[in-house]
Order: sequence, then structure tokens, then C-alpha cells
Amino acid sequence: MTLSHGVKGWLKSPRATVLRIEILVGVVAVSMVFLATFGSMRRRSMNFFAQKVVLVVYILPFSLVTYTLGSMQSSSIKSSMYPIWATSLYILFGSADSVTAYSLDDNNQLMRHAYETAICIFYVGLITVTTTSNAFNIYSVFAMAFYAFVKFMQRRLAHRMASASCDFNKVVADYMCVEHDRSGPSYNPVSMEGYQYLVDWPCYIYPTLDASTSYAREDKVVDLETLWQCNDRSLSQELKETCLSFSLFHLLRRRYFGFECAESSQPKTRSFIFKGLLARNEDGIIDYIRVFKVIEVELAFMYDFFFTKRAAIYYRPQLSVSWCLISYAFFIAFVVASQEWVFSPRHWLHVATTTTTDVVITIVILACIPLLEMQQMFLYWTSIWGRVYFACCCVRNQAPNIRRGCCMRVKEIFIRICVSMSSKYYGFPQENNYYWQNKLGQYALIESVQYNPNANMTFFLEYLKKQVLMGLSINHQIVDPIFEDLGRRNVNKLGKSIELPVEVKKALVQCLDRTQGTLTNGQSSLESNRAHHLLWACRHPDSGTSSPQKKENQAHFILTWHISTCYCEMATLKYVSPRPGGELKFHFDVATILSKYCAYLVMSAPKLLPGHHYDTKRAFDVVAIDAFNFLHNKQDKYEAMKRIPESRETPESREKIFKKGVRLGKQLEEMEDVSARWKVLADFWAEMLIYVAPSDNVKEHIECLAKGGELVTHLWALLTHAGILDRGQRNVVDIESTDQVDQPSSDQPSTEELSYGSVLRLWRASSYLDKCREGAASATYAINLPARRENCLQCYFEATVAATL
Repeated sequence: MTLSHGVKGWLKSPRATVLRIEILVGVVAVSMVFLATFGSMRRRSMNFFAQKVVLVVYILPFSLVTYTLGSMQSSSIKSSMYPIWATSLYILFGSADSVTAYSLDDNNQLMRHAYETAICIFYVGLITVTTTSNAFNIYSVFAMAFYAFVKFMQRRLAHRMASASCDFNKVVADYMCVEHDRSGPSYNPVSMEGYQYLVDWPCYIYPTLDASTSYAREDKVVDLETLWQCNDRSLSQELKETCLSFSLFHLLRRRYFGFECAESSQPKTRSFIFKGLLARNEDGIIDYIRVFKVIEVELAFMYDFFFTKRAAIYYRPQLSVSWCLISYAFFIAFVVASQEWVFSPRHWLHVATTTTTDVVITIVILACIPLLEMQQMFLYWTSIWGRVYFACCCVRNQAPNIRRGCCMRVKEIFIRICVSMSSKYYGFPQENNYYWQNKLGQYALIESVQYNPNANMTFFLEYLKKQVLMGLSINHQIVDPIFEDLGRRNVNKLGKSIELPVEVKKALVQCLDRTQGTLTNGQSSLESNRAHHLLWACRHPDSGTSSPQKKENQAHFILTWHISTCYCEMATLKYVSPRPGGELKFHFDVATILSKYCAYLVMSAPKLLPGHHYDTKRAFDVVAIDAFNFLHNKQDKYEAMKRIPESRETPESREKIFKKGVRLGKQLEEMEDVSARWKVLADFWAEMLIYVAPSDNVKEHIECLAKGGELVTHLWALLTHAGILDRGQRNVVDIESTDQVDQPSSDQPSTEELSYGSVLRLWRASSYLDKCREGAASATYAINLPARRENCLQCYFEATVAATL
């Protein structure tokens, strides 16, 4: 009892109060240093520590800061160090550049951030005024508070740029509408001749008289063509590749803000990827490492723009440098003032004695501020943003009539040192240095079904629990989420993520080069491998009656081919062991890895796939239940699946996906050449992943950048720059060849000769005709089929006549 009373008494003592506040101040300081140092590592990993710990450190500081400031103000015992600690907390709270937003929605909460800033300013001012009476000390505190306010405004600028920077993106969108006219008809995607894609331009813009177009001063603009033609020896190929990624980042960012991609219909856009990035070298080999590295750095810019402060520093460099110099001047004055702080408290306050521990903690906190600033400044100038800034300075310095002062030369020397250090330690071409996790999530449906001979008893217990709750008159909407289907829960186990192998990159690039941008859901690969008998597995069973959104969904195709791939994998490994380095091993690894990755996307990231994500989830649930019901008590899954009889009575449209996948696997197993079988599967999965990559869900792709990133996002960005924005988009070359071959006959008017009214009637007639065809397709199961066909033929005749009027 004596010990407990002694502890309680000490906790209420003035020294304990000061010590508790010291601990809170130290926790905040450590949290902000941790966030600034390790905050960006979450884009390189999906594990729990990288994501959740960063989330806690991102959310916790404001609560700790307000609680600590409130404790300083409300405590009956004051310390002469309180104003110093309060101001330091305020500065540290707004100084972390590596994480300004945890999700995209955080960028839209501008009022919340303004409220947080106002609360901190109020507490700092109140603590300072009520604690010290020295005017110089008060001025020093408010000077440092002003510095902290500048840091918060810089943070607010980053939020605003990530949520409402339509002016920047309007410039890019308007520029790309006329870029092909400015550059002329000739272009070379290898030397970048004719590709005047924007790299850097002044932040100030000039609207035209009608306010529909925005542009910048041409003498300040740096584009890809100018950059590639610059003969400055400081511009290495590494810096040019970084600027290429930066230029592509502008084009991709434009989609998030809803601006059109006007260049997508131009032939040079497609050539930029298929004849530029995918160009073969002298040995006839495509540098697939370079292709993915350019896109990887582009998405790194995208992450920094939406989740860090680096974009605000880049687009406002003069503001950042000037405020930094002013801040250091204020900081020096603040340190000088703090030396006399302990001797000037207000006479009516009960002030605790300042100990050596207080002084040491104060010195450490004060030292954290400049060290944190220097660290972040160094990290910025050695990052990809600093490299782009240096490259653009080199291009502008070669322009005529350019005069550089001493300050500019000193800055260039500093940037050169930083760029050389970044090239040495964080070089662009290094394969082991990634800006994302460089891993593929894996999920195998058949492997996840664990052998459980007692599963029937588990089913009975689950059924009994459910019936008991139903008997208690509890709504089924409450019961169902609690007791989810046992089959889904037993197959909802992700496999371990694997490093993205170079074989997969090579297969994807080869598929892009083979198809030249013509997207199919695997049909093209089957035809090229002469596997026409498998085309049924790529066609929608009820294409005549399904809605366009259901037709767009590819979950049933992915799951069907995934089950067949798992079946073939078990069959192959039972009799054959692929030799490392051989052709069979290459195709086997590509097919199995991409199959499990696509299944992983269906289960864990359905919003990245075409169609509605709920339809994708439901398709997975149904297949998971069927797989569990059939395989949960089977020890040898391959033999069990092999013994499934083929149902000839069930129509293909009503056949379950699980059985359809087994049937497809058996057809593949009948191929005598094992290597050819796996080549069919490898080519199919490469083409399928490319097919599902185009998406309008830009927000979801950007959100996943902060969670480690996904390979499908890299393909989405790559196809965007090739002008492929959706799956129904025709190839530019196909359109041109069709226009050249299919010339209009003399008795039929061409589209150019038709008037606006005729074209409108033609469009209405074609729409009416499509509706009639849909009606005819849906009426095939009706009794009055002949009458409906006659009506549709009559509609066809009327529509044709209306179109020619």
C-alpha cells in the first residue's frame, strides 16, 4: 500500500507532469522522423508492417500533438520549455514530405487540414503568451510558428494539386489535341523526332480569349524531341529515360482528372510504343527490361504526385527555396532566444525546475528539425524529381541568350553532385532497385481446397448454428454475413507472393509485339497455336441475352482457364519434371504464374478487372463453393477431377464453371506434345492479362500504387500510351487498311458525301437494327419464332431504306 500510494503521489507531482509531456513530445518527434524516413516504403511492399504501421504513424501525430499541447496549457505546473516544445511539435507535424496522404480521399479533405492547422496555431500562441513575458522570446516563437505555417501551406498545396489541379492537366490535354499538327507528318519513335510530348513547362499559363484552351510560353517549354536532340554531355541516357517517364506521367495523370486522350486515335501514338519502346535492337531482341522500367518510373512519379509533397516542391521550386532560407534564419533566432528562455517566465506561474534531462530533450528535438529538413532536401534532389529538374536545366541552358548568375551556378553544382550520387547508388538501370513491390500475388483455387475428412461434421455444425439463429427470429440479413459459406472460407487463402520473373516480362512483351495492339481474350493466341478446338472456352455462352456489362466481365473465362491450368499442372508434375532452362520450363512457369495471378486479381482486386466488381466476386463465390463441395474430401484432386464424367445433356450456357474448367483441362491433356500444350497456355494467359488491362477506373489503379502496386497497372499505363483505352477499340492500322480496301461503290454514297441529316438517320437506323437483332436473339427460345423473325426482317428492310434517304 505504501508503494502504491507513493507511485500515485509521484504521478501527481509537478515533475511527473513535465516528464509525461516530455515523453509525448518525444513520441511525436520519433513518429515524424519515422514517417519521413520510412513512409515511402509502403509502395514497395504489401505486408502488414509496411501498410498498417505507416497508417498508424500517419493518423496518430495529430491526436498526440493536440493532446500534448492541451496538456501543456491545462497543467497547473508550467515549464519554461513548454513554448519551445509546442513550437517544435507544430513544425515537426507539418514537415514530413514522404507521406502527405494515405489514400486519395485524404487529398480532398482540405477543410480538415485547415482546421488542424488552426488548432495548432491557437495552442502554440496561447502557450507562448501565457508562459513567457519576454518580448524577444515571443517574437522568436511566432517566427518559428510562421515557418511551421509555411510547411503546412506547402502540404496544403500538395493536397490541392492532387485533388484540383485541373489547370496543369488542361494544358496537357489542350496541347496534345494539336501536338500532331505542330510536329508535322514525319516522326521517328526511336530518335523521338516528331514527338513533342511535354516534359516541363512554366507553371503560369495563358488562357485564350474564348477560355477553352490553355497554353504556356513556347520558349520555356521542354519536350521530348528537344531533350533527345540536346547534345549536353551531362544528359546521359539514364536522365533522358527518366524524363521520358516524366512526360508519360503527365499524359497518364490527365485521365484521373477526366480530360480526354486526344492523341489516342493518331497512328504515331501506337508507333510510339510498338516501334519505339518495343523496338528491336541490332540483335533483333526487344529490351523488355527497359519497357517495364520506363513504366515503373512513370508510376513512381504518379505515386509521388498523389501521396507525397515532392510534386509541390518541383512545381514551386522558387517558393520552396526562398522559404527554406527564411526558415533557417528564423530557426537560428529561435535557438538563440531559447538560451535565455528559462529566466523569463511569468511571475504568477508555478514553474517546475528545469533539469538536465529537459535541456537534453529540448536540444534533441531542436536538432531533429534541421536534420529532418536536410534529409528530405537531400532525398528530393537525389530522387527522380531532382534528375528531371537537372535535365530540364541542361536543355534550357543551351538555349540562346541565356545568362546564368552565381546563384544559378551554385545550384547547378549542388544538383550535379546529387544527381551523380543518385546515379551511383540509386541508378535507373539497376534491376534490383524498384519503385514498387515487383511481386505477383498468387492464388490457386484447387490447391487452396484442403483435404478435410471431417468436413461433413463441420457442415452439420454450421447448419445447426444457422437454424438456431433462424429459430430465434433473427433476420437472415444479419445471419448470412456472420456465417458465410464454409466452402468460400476454406478456399479463400492466398498463396505467397513471388518475385516478378523476367520470363513473365518477356512473355508479355512478346505477346504485345505479336498482337500489335489487337486485343482478344485469348482467341488470337489459340488461333496462332492452331488450337481452334479450344475457342469455345473464350466465347460467352449467353452473348445474345447478356447485358453489355456482363459481356465485359471476364471472371468466368479467367476461372475456367485457371481451373484447367491447375488440372494440367497436376497432370504434368505427376509424370514430368520440367528441366530448368528448357522451353517447357519457360512456358510452364509463365502459364502457372500468370494463371494464379489472374485468379488472385479475381479474388483480391476485382475492381482492376473489367465489368462490375460485384459480378466478379459472385462468380468467384460460386466457383469456390463448387470446388470445395467436390474436392474437400478428396485426397488426390487430380484423379478426382479426372473421373468427373462429361455431361452431354447440360447446355453449355448452363454448365458450371468448375466442370467447364475440368472439361477444358481434359482437352488440353489430350495434346500429345507437352511443350505445345504449355505454350498454348502461356500465350493464352499473357494475352488474357493484356486484354483485361485497359480500364477507366483510374482511381483504383492509383490507389493500388500505395499498396505495393500491381503488374496489371503497369500494363494499363503501357496500353494507354499506345492509344488503347478500352477493349472495344479498333487498331489504328486496321482502320486505315479498312479505309483503303473497302472503298465505297459508285452506287452507294460515302460517309463524307452524306449530309448531317443522312448521317443522323443512318445512325438511328443502325441503332434500331441492333435492337431488332437483340430482339431476334432473345426470341429464339420463344414459341412464335417465325413471326418474330419476319418482324425483324421487316425492321431490317425499313432501316436500310431509311438510311439511304
